[in-house]
Amino acid sequence: MTDRPTGLDAALRNAADLGETQWTPDPNGPGICSLLALAAPSDGRRPDETDLWDAVVTHLDEELTVTWEQCPGRTRGDVAAMLRAAAASSA
Repeated sequence: MTDRPTGLDAALRNAADLGETQWTPDPNGPGICSLLALAAPSDGRRPDETDLWDAVVTHLDEELTVTWEQCPGRTRGDVAAMLRAAAASSA
């Protein structure tokens, strides 16, 4: 049994779907943190944006999202796949 909030995996899958069309490696564009903010419930329910970010950073073995996503050659597909993998590991 996990102590993660209910819906964490669904919210991360939602962020992955957004990543397929909205993520950009441009530092001024929508990055992973923006996707997580969009995928988090907006009514104060959990998981919140911090819960999602924590799950992703844990999945990345404590590497920060900005460092990971700005790796040369990173694609929308890479971002979506990583977010789906984080979802799977949080389920």
